[in-house]
Amino acid sequence: MNFSSIGDNSVVHTAASLPTGMNAKVYIGHNVTVGSNCTLYSCHVEDDVFIGDRCVILEGARLEKSCMLAPGSVVPPGRLIPAKQLWAGNPVEYVKDLNIGEVWANYTYSYVNVALGDAHRNEFTLWASNYLKREPTHEDVELREDELDSMYTAKNLYRGIIKYYA
Repeated sequence: MNFSSIGDNSVVHTAASLPTGMNAKVYIGHNVTVGSNCTLYSCHVEDDVFIGDRCVILEGARLEKSCMLAPGSVVPPGRLIPAKQLWAGNPVEYVKDLNIGEVWANYTYSYVNVALGDAHRNEFTLWASNYLKREPTHEDVELREDELDSMYTAKNLYRGIIKYYA
């Protein structure tokens, strides 16, 4: 399954073309967590990557599997961030190799983040989409004769038509 999530106010966009000859597209792999207020611009992000808040990843940058960016990091154009490493700063610099627990935490955090989003959606939009689960009936489209008579004499001419949807 894919447990990727992109934080609030983050921007994901691409250029028309790149001077390096690489594809001008944004790729985001599985189980990626992108923090709030990040900018991803024509970059390639592989699986199990954690990107902290307020990071900027510029064109042609490549983040390999299970790497981690500290909050506020800026990845310059064309930079390669190797697998299982922590990078930080502006521009980014190598900080340390990640141990197995930190690599596993990247995946776990992505799963927990998506699970919290699902719980929030189910709690606050339970009734907003409930009408989609209801089977349509003839009563939804057919009007009774007494409704037709009152429909034309009432102030709201559409009262009988939208009765079942309002």
